[in-house]
Amino acid sequence: MDLRYVRYAMAIARAGSLRRAAAALHIAQPTLSEQLRALEKEIGVELFSRSSSGVQLTEAGEAFLAQATVALDAFERAVVAARGKGTTARLGVADGLADVVARLLSQLHTGRLRVAPMGTAEQIVSIADGTLQAGLGYAPGSLPRGVARMLVHRFPVHALLPRGHHLAEYDAVSLADLAGEPLLMPESDAVAGARRFLEGFVRHGLHPRLGPAAATHDLVITMVGEGAGYALCVHEGTTVPDSVTFVPVKEDTPPIEVVFLWNRQADVHELVSAARHLARSG
Repeated sequence: MDLRYVRYAMAIARAGSLRRAAAALHIAQPTLSEQLRALEKEIGVELFSRSSSGVQLTEAGEAFLAQATVALDAFERAVVAARGKGTTARLGVADGLADVVARLLSQLHTGRLRVAPMGTAEQIVSIADGTLQAGLGYAPGSLPRGVARMLVHRFPVHALLPRGHHLAEYDAVSLADLAGEPLLMPESDAVAGARRFLEGFVRHGLHPRLGPAAATHDLVITMVGEGAGYALCVHEGTTVPDSVTFVPVKEDTPPIEVVFLWNRQADVHELVSAARHLARSG
C-alpha cells in the first residue's frame, strides 16, 4: 500500500472536502479523487460518503484511519530512528564556552559527534532547518518552533582586569568605577553581550566607555592582559593567564546565561541527558 494514499485520506478527513484537501496538499482535485478511489478499492470498503456539501467518514473509514494514523506515526518514527543510526550529530558551540562544552562532552559515551564553532544566532537558524542537531550558546530572546532550550549554567558577572590595574586591588569593584575604563567586547557576542552588560550600567544611570572590539573571547583576554581595558564577558570558569584577574562586581548585574539548544525532532537523547546533568551540577 502506498503510504501517500493514507496521508491523503487523513487530509481529506481533516478538511471535510476534496476541494479543500486538494488545495492543502497542492495537488489537483481529480488526482486526489482518483487516489482516494484507488485506496478504497485496495481496502475493499468505502471510506467516505460523498454529498454536495462535502465528504464524511463512514464507520469503516473511521475505524481504518484510527489504526492507520497509529501505524503511520510508528513508520515515521522508525524512519527517523533508522536515519539516526550511524550518522554523526553536529553540536554548535559559541565562542567562550570551551570549558562548558568540555564538561558536556565528558558525560557522553558516543563518538558520533562533530563539534563546530558557531554563534548562538547561527545555531538557532541551523537547528531550525535541521542542518544542526544541537548547540551551546548564550540565552537568546526568543526561539522558533521546533527549537528547544535548557539553561545549563548561570555565571555571575565579574570584571576581568590586568593585575597591575588599580581596580584589581579591590575585593569588589563598582560599575561607577568601571564606567570610566574601556570595556572590551568580542565581536562574536557583541549584540547579545552589549545588551546584557549595558543594562547593568543603564539601570544605575551610568554610561560605560566602550573600548575596541575583539574578534574572539581569547583575544579579549589577551587585550585585557596588555592593558587595553577590562572585560565583563569572560566567565570565571575560563582559564586565564596570571597577568589578569577576576574581580566581583558590587551591583546586581544580569548574569551570563549559557543554554543548550536542540531540535525537538532530532535523535539527541544522550546530548539532552548530558545537558540535564550539566544543569543539575551547576
